[in-house]
Amino acid sequence: PHFTSFSLFIIVLPVTVVLFTSDGHCDRGYLLYKDSCYHFETEQVKNWQDAEADCVKEQGHLVSFHSEEELSFLTGLIQQAPTGISLWMGGHDSITEGGWEWTDGSPFVFPAGNPDDYFGEDCLSILINDGYWNDDNCQNKRGYICKRRGEECCLKCC
Repeated sequence: PHFTSFSLFIIVLPVTVVLFTSDGHCDRGYLLYKDSCYHFETEQVKNWQDAEADCVKEQGHLVSFHSEEELSFLTGLIQQAPTGISLWMGGHDSITEGGWEWTDGSPFVFPAGNPDDYFGEDCLSILINDGYWNDDNCQNKRGYICKRRGEECCLKCC
């Protein structure tokens, strides 16, 4: 028998893959991360209330964060957003000043010092350039991030 010798080199590089997918877990235009789907609306801007209404229409809410991993993942993505200086998130203290809550009803935890209620603003945005959270005037027009649960994979039914 005749054998040919060859060398194979494999280079492994860290890569971040961003998929806007319709793979059965998220609709087209949504990004799947863990068990949630995210939509970055950067083509049209809305005030906070209209942005939340748009997310609810799509069976979700403005985005809420529940882990450092989730926040880091999304902070990296928002820095690519072409609209304005910040994007709306689902945090607000419109019911009780300083009593921040998420529109989806989940527990609200935020980085120390943010939001600071500097001007009595009631709605939460995230700054595109550094991921810093800002309490903001709810009437400002901004892009926004919607979040909803991913659909269960059909393989679990069998």
